[in-house]
Amino acid sequence: MILALRLSQWGFTLFVGLILFINSCVSFHTEDQKVKRYFEKRQTPVRIHYLDFHGEPSRYIETGLDQSNKLILFVHGAPGSSNNFFTYLADSVLLSQARLVAVDRLGYGNSNPGQAETSIKIQAEQIQQVVQQYQADTVILLGHSYGGPIVGKCAMDFPESITAIVMLAPVNDPDNELIFWYSHIGRWKATRWMLPAALKVAADEKFSHARALAAIADGWKGIHIPVVHIHGRKDGLAPLSNVAFSEKNIPPKYLNLIYMEDTGHLIPWTDYEIVRETLLDLLGN
Repeated sequence: MILALRLSQWGFTLFVGLILFINSCVSFHTEDQKVKRYFEKRQTPVRIHYLDFHGEPSRYIETGLDQSNKLILFVHGAPGSSNNFFTYLADSVLLSQARLVAVDRLGYGNSNPGQAETSIKIQAEQIQQVVQQYQADTVILLGHSYGGPIVGKCAMDFPESITAIVMLAPVNDPDNELIFWYSHIGRWKATRWMLPAALKVAADEKFSHARALAAIADGWKGIHIPVVHIHGRKDGLAPLSNVAFSEKNIPPKYLNLIYMEDTGHLIPWTDYEIVRETLLDLLGN
């Protein structure tokens, strides 16, 4: 009994220490001044924009050619923020080809942080509002993880303003939404209060995601713009059922499915070159 009690106390202490570490050392957003310093160090002019979206601030970060008629817009997963794609926004090859934009999704970064928006439809409307700020002839939307179905919804609802979408390890299958034991930490009252705002939002999205995906499920068959779906066979967070879902629901003539044999969920970082080449190919075509 004493040993079990000590182990329990040790486990709780370890858990609290982990939460404190996350709060102090892990950043799910970057303030405006830090954004400017990041790009200054890389000699990349940057522009920080805020829009009013349903009465709340919506932030997006822009680099690239001012007069370009080609736009690449990046949509992060959960948790995350625009800073997930800063490496892409400072990439000299991409900068030479297009205007580059990364969005803080609703509830993350500086887009009404801490207030979850679980509707994929409304999340897609935020992305479309940003797209409308540009007079671009070519618009490529890239979404990672939870960002995948958001750009998918954009393809459903706003095909006239989008050229193609890229989904990296998307979580788009409403019947196979994985819930892990640690996901509940963001819901339990005893632990939720200790989490950063971004993790609370991610938890709210997690437990409503299957329902949100079911609400847009009928729209995939109506997509009629190119869709590139890149997925790793070793992905433990977005299971391969999501690949089967794309194969079943997206018209084959528009779907380009790319398997990565030794890749997990973090495709934007682990397979950077392949992602960049995919974007360049879409821009060229």
